[in-house]
Amino acid sequence: MLGSPTWPPPDTDRNRFLFRLGFPVGVLASAYVLTFALTSNGWLPYVVAVVLIAGTLMLGIGLLLMRAQRRAAGDAEEADTPASPGGTTADDVATPRPRPRPAPNAR
Repeated sequence: MLGSPTWPPPDTDRNRFLFRLGFPVGVLASAYVLTFALTSNGWLPYVVAVVLIAGTLMLGIGLLLMRAQRRAAGDAEEADTPASPGGTTADDVATPRPRPRPAPNAR
């Protein structure tokens, strides 16, 4: 069974890739369907265009929230880094290793 979805989405490489891929595709698809709806005067293309625009907005908001999470985590790491004695600053200290990727779920 899949876990319940969370919002904002967790800032993982897979989510970043999917959201960065989905956003421009959604923009292009929304523009195409909206153009078709305006030229055809049918009600179904308008409904599809509105759904596509809503999905694209959701992807854009998710991207912004993931970026905010990443920046907040970076700011928290900078605040936790103590200044080392001897006149060196936090910038002179070796950077920490990146976190390991989480293990896949065993089923």
